[in-house]
Amino acid sequence: MNRTIFIAVAGALLAGCGANGVATAVPPQSGGAVQGTARTPLYSRALPGACTVVLGELGCYVQVNVDILPIADPNAATIAGLKPADLRSAYGLSPATSAPATGPLIAIVAAYDDPNAESDLAIYRQRFGLAPCTSANGCFTKIKNPSVWTPYNRSWSEEMSLDLAMASAACPTCRLTLIEAQNANPSVLALAVDAAAALNPAAISNSYGIPEAQGSANLNGHYNHPGIAIVASTGDDGTVQYPASSGYVTAVGGTTLTHDGSSRGWSESSWASSGAGCSTVTVAPAWQTGTSCTTRSVPDVSFVAALNPGIAVYDSSDGGWIVLGGTSVGSPFVAGLYAQASDFGTNAVGAPSIYAHLASLNAVDPAGNPATPGSPNGLGAF
Repeated sequence: MNRTIFIAVAGALLAGCGANGVATAVPPQSGGAVQGTARTPLYSRALPGACTVVLGELGCYVQVNVDILPIADPNAATIAGLKPADLRSAYGLSPATSAPATGPLIAIVAAYDDPNAESDLAIYRQRFGLAPCTSANGCFTKIKNPSVWTPYNRSWSEEMSLDLAMASAACPTCRLTLIEAQNANPSVLALAVDAAAALNPAAISNSYGIPEAQGSANLNGHYNHPGIAIVASTGDDGTVQYPASSGYVTAVGGTTLTHDGSSRGWSESSWASSGAGCSTVTVAPAWQTGTSCTTRSVPDVSFVAALNPGIAVYDSSDGGWIVLGGTSVGSPFVAGLYAQASDFGTNAVGAPSIYAHLASLNAVDPAGNPATPGSPNGLGAF
């Protein structure tokens, strides 16, 4: 099944992939900036594959800014979108060092195969001054789970490029393992989470989901790995999704991030498309306090998701540097914060440290929006 990125008479639309295998499109949030001229715009052609290819599969939460053309040159001086230094500034982290990536392990769970994952990651890290993370130096590992799996899928390739980039930006000294599930079937991805947990990582990132009633009943045990911070994106359609609604994970929603003249240097507001709300199937965890829900409330923490300005990512399948967004951005970054902090309790599950340290989060929507909790401000909440 092909995913077509639609174009309207008035201009390009921005597309992501929904949980039922159909591409979603939202009005453009960029100013129509063009960063490269050597390639045909993404929105003028069909993209082979989609985040979901079968009804009932889990959808990834990456969105592509199709208004901005790719740059093929990995050393291009001008790259659109937020870079690691921007994100570290916005979220209270010290500038990244070039120290060797020999630290805690972050596992990234995704579907299908990205044959260029390691080489694309190498270009991203080199461009932004991060230490090499390769299979040769022991920092990067890619695991097929199971050993035979469905090949390349373009949107999931974008997802993996984004995930590895964001984990790198959050914790440049962490090691990375990419667990590629055979496909996006909920049970197959759940088994991939078990495979990731068997590696004893500090954190596991999951930037995908499905309407919670379709997944929570039989899959919850696969996300229950005490002592490992399991993180999931809440989705891009404003509804409650699973596994984000599990009581065993940290659910990361989305914001709009703007550079300004404040003391922080940035301001954040709620992103209307962010998955949020009260679970209909999961009881409120004992560690979750102060919400308006009587059941599990999502998200637990928020992170930039809006495509304006979006995230700079290198993906060779798209011709180079592109701009991505969606709540997929936040899960691997927060997983990186957990790994960097190295303070997740031996028996902990879910997000107890966040609720115990709410004062360590940035305020989002100062007027108060219960659907948009605070965003990271350093490592204090992790």
